[in-house]
Amino acid sequence: MDEAIEARDGGSTTCPVWRCGFNSAEVNGRAIRELNLDGLANADGVRIVGFVPPALGLLSLQKFELGVEKGALVARSAQGTTLRGAQLIGATILVQSPGSLLPLPITVLGHQKIDSWAEGAPQVSTYTLVYPDLNALIGVRNVCTGDLLDVLTSAVTVIGGETYDLETKTIQPDKPRWLTLACAGSAAAKLQLMNYGPQSDFDGAGHPASLAQRQATLRMITADYCGNGHSYTQNGTPLHWENAAGTVVSPGELGVMEAVWSAGGALCLEAQRLAGAEVACDLPACDTFSLAEGEWVTYVPGA
Repeated sequence: MDEAIEARDGGSTTCPVWRCGFNSAEVNGRAIRELNLDGLANADGVRIVGFVPPALGLLSLQKFELGVEKGALVARSAQGTTLRGAQLIGATILVQSPGSLLPLPITVLGHQKIDSWAEGAPQVSTYTLVYPDLNALIGVRNVCTGDLLDVLTSAVTVIGGETYDLETKTIQPDKPRWLTLACAGSAAAKLQLMNYGPQSDFDGAGHPASLAQRQATLRMITADYCGNGHSYTQNGTPLHWENAAGTVVSPGELGVMEAVWSAGGALCLEAQRLAGAEVACDLPACDTFSLAEGEWVTYVPGA
């Protein structure tokens, strides 16, 4: 099930990976977009069964527990050792799939920090996660699928504490032992890059955006006008945006207003980002609405 994402900066003929990757995380055809740190199986039956730290001499003898803190992978040992960022390169997450006799190793092959899309927000940790595949050209595959051309690309960010229902386009919060592997171009990755993750410092005082703010962001990214899970967009569709806090604003001329967004979907609808789509709900025009009524305003460049 794709995440029906918007795609690129208006007017651009190319689209950066983190806007248009259109990827979902999987191994051998089974979804690992959501994984439980305590070993519970996800909806596709995949579960974490172990974590092996990098070969770091005596440190490799310590038992580490994997976690997610502030949108980044962290491994801690009982002896007080903490591994994060580039220190995790070479580490292995072991996952078990139904019907498989042996666990499959997912290796952290790289770590990179990329700029947040939000003004003043810290950089976002991203990872190259690969698993062995004898049929692949270089013997491994990136866990992120779709339009990703370079297997060794750093293409996944990690969201701790909540998951995302892609059918209804709703956030499932308060799941402290679950993590979401958000591949480049996915709605969840964009939410994280906009500083709307559940572990993000949204207000500069250590607090994340509220659930309603995060839900409005997910509806906006996926063009879920009616708030029922149906997306009115496709990969490659240009869009500009600005949020109520003024921290995420597309550069240049914004274009014609598309919609004002709240947690329930679009409050109004003017120019659709995907021309010609037949919207199944009756929404008013946006002439009497402004950003003050919602969390986001979106614009269609060149409309």
